[in-house]
Amino acid sequence: MSSKYINQHQMKQTGNKNVGYRVDILKWSDRMDLLAVGNDKGEVILHRLKWQKVWQLSPPEEGLRVRAIAWRPLEKVMAIAYSNGTVLLINIENKEEIYSFNVKSDITCLNWTENTSEIPANDTSGDAINNHTVFLPPLPNLNSLSSTAKSVDYNTIKFYSKQILNLLIVATMNGMIHISVFGMLVCCEIDIFEKLNIHHRDAIVKNVKMSSNFKQLFVTIQKNQSGIELYILENDILQKYSTSLLNLAIKHAHLLGTMAYINDTIECIIEAWETVLLEMDNKLTKYADGKAPGTISADFLELLMFGCTSQDLEQFLLRDLTEKGLKKLGNSIELSYSTIQKLVVKPLHTAICSVFYHLNSLQGMISNVFYYKPLLGEVTNEALINCGAFLIKAYELQQTIDTSTRDFKIFFRWLYIVIVRLMDETLPEDSPSVTQQEINYLAEFLDNFDANQSSDPSEIGESIVNDDKKRKFNLERVGQYLEDKILSYPSKADASNQWATLLEQNECLKSCQLIYPHHDNYSLVQQHNLLKSSIDKIFENPIAIIGADFKQVSMLRLQHNSGSTTFHQTVTNISENNGSATFFGLLESDSSLIIAECNSSSMLRFVQLVFGEKPFFGTRINAYGDLTFKHIQFYDEEFLSILLRGQTSDGRCCSYFFQLPLQKVMETLETVDFTNNHVIDRQSNCCRTINVYTLLEESNLKMLDGMDAAMIAVSGTRNVAAVVSESLKTIRIYDMDAQEEDDDLLSTSLNNSSLDNSKDSMQI
Repeated sequence: MSSKYINQHQMKQTGNKNVGYRVDILKWSDRMDLLAVGNDKGEVILHRLKWQKVWQLSPPEEGLRVRAIAWRPLEKVMAIAYSNGTVLLINIENKEEIYSFNVKSDITCLNWTENTSEIPANDTSGDAINNHTVFLPPLPNLNSLSSTAKSVDYNTIKFYSKQILNLLIVATMNGMIHISVFGMLVCCEIDIFEKLNIHHRDAIVKNVKMSSNFKQLFVTIQKNQSGIELYILENDILQKYSTSLLNLAIKHAHLLGTMAYINDTIECIIEAWETVLLEMDNKLTKYADGKAPGTISADFLELLMFGCTSQDLEQFLLRDLTEKGLKKLGNSIELSYSTIQKLVVKPLHTAICSVFYHLNSLQGMISNVFYYKPLLGEVTNEALINCGAFLIKAYELQQTIDTSTRDFKIFFRWLYIVIVRLMDETLPEDSPSVTQQEINYLAEFLDNFDANQSSDPSEIGESIVNDDKKRKFNLERVGQYLEDKILSYPSKADASNQWATLLEQNECLKSCQLIYPHHDNYSLVQQHNLLKSSIDKIFENPIAIIGADFKQVSMLRLQHNSGSTTFHQTVTNISENNGSATFFGLLESDSSLIIAECNSSSMLRFVQLVFGEKPFFGTRINAYGDLTFKHIQFYDEEFLSILLRGQTSDGRCCSYFFQLPLQKVMETLETVDFTNNHVIDRQSNCCRTINVYTLLEESNLKMLDGMDAAMIAVSGTRNVAAVVSESLKTIRIYDMDAQEEDDDLLSTSLNNSSLDNSKDSMQI
């Protein structure tokens, strides 16, 4: 650990803000001069260094609290955890939600791995995973086909910007630890209380961190407000197969993005299927009220064959439909069908083919058992089969739209001719006639009128239950494909389809997995759900495999009664850039701070910092009063920032910001040999202690004038600190290296409204 000198006299206050809420969380970005604030209203507010608001995000539901905020390494993505178990990934440039999931329990901590080594620009190792753009056409823009489509360019959406494996770790109140790649692909779930045989009512997971080489998992558990235990678990799979897991996560992201596009396309299709399509059914339902079964088809067929109408049918055509109403209804139905047809033919078909490509690519990756079998085990091609069936169902829907469009056009054209004649008017010369082939289609369409009536009380409504004779018509055939239930009217088998005939005659071909099935009775939504479910199954295997591989190798138990049930025990940690060690600060009481180090071999070293007797020669220290610990956070690898509270002899309270040089402390760490599951108890083992008063120097201690402070947030990479008052309603911002900054240049940079122009902003 190298030595770096910091003089607290360079610590300059740059802002002081009274806010209209209570601050729950402060989190600096390590890549940009941005501070995220979570408040008691469940809001997350993003500020610049000089308190310029970038945006404000409301909670997903009323009454939720923000539990944790974490910045994804090297990327402009923020993870926000809420009290109902929801985790949102937010694009900080535009506040848009990238992805969300729910862990079904209140969240206690949120953390990203700190593997921040960037891949060189000339690295081509990931080209094989991302070469789909060479072979696949871009996804069509839904805005050009549907007015209700989201304004999103799916071809530019990326759930990740760097091909670097980073893991989001979420811990919950019930002791579950969820680990996911990019915060999206869940690769591990651990019931830590069950694994460590801890009664969950007596404990809470305070902090979870993973080493940058993915071998070690550090879990800090607080028990009964009186003790902290640091557990070290190791695994081999994540470390050995990290590249394989990264490739799977990238392929999962591609599938996730394409499936989201399909979801939005189906939503557009459903919205295009307007209620106007049901208007004709409702009119016929009203006409059929009280009539005997079979009379509706008979009336219309009689009109078609003999040109004569009953009095009821004539009134229905002239009074309920009318010439203008018929034209308007026909145009609306034709427009709706045309929009649906366009959405099915191009966007939906293109997206399904893209999913098919990614699944085939994934199947090829899985075939490399050396790299992927330890993660996935035995994987079937169920997803490919369901994708093929989904594509076939899309073709079936397309054919149904064609047939429905044709039949409704013929039906409306014929009714228009009939109505004009009933009105004793002359048809326009340019009116199209009905051909003999169209008459055949029309006769079949009219013959199905009574067959299309529903007798199911659940479909007809309460009127049937109340002995009402009203029967419901359902001439429209497209809507049934857009519901999550079996088709009411499956498409009829085409006797001229030689392929279907071949499959029926050869059972061996019909049952072959290389031939994708056609599920006649399934709707489009059902096929879509089957595909989503089978894709999810592919990526479920790593969860149990990796979770079972974690084994406890060491534990540090710190038994101490803080003397106050309200004292907020704090855990902070940081890893060295080279991944050789991870450092922990465990603030177990206002008078005891443990600093520990765990190396790559899971060897623990630790020391206790306490406030002992003041040195007799340190008269200046007496001016600080009796000091206690309030809050801690690692500034960087070389300094631990500590918020101290002092009480003078006359009873006045004051706060101090203390930068503790870690090099002096690390020289005194006590090495403890351990075997598997060996417990290190500070009460029963000799523990080296350091008197904090001997470490205090004027250069590393700064009094916070006029402020009773409760919490700090620091960032060594940005040389900034934020201090929150005891009331949690005042925030001070400090520049920790003010003398080396060009104030004018900094002010100009911060006044720029673009996020990309933030000081030393990260380029992605």
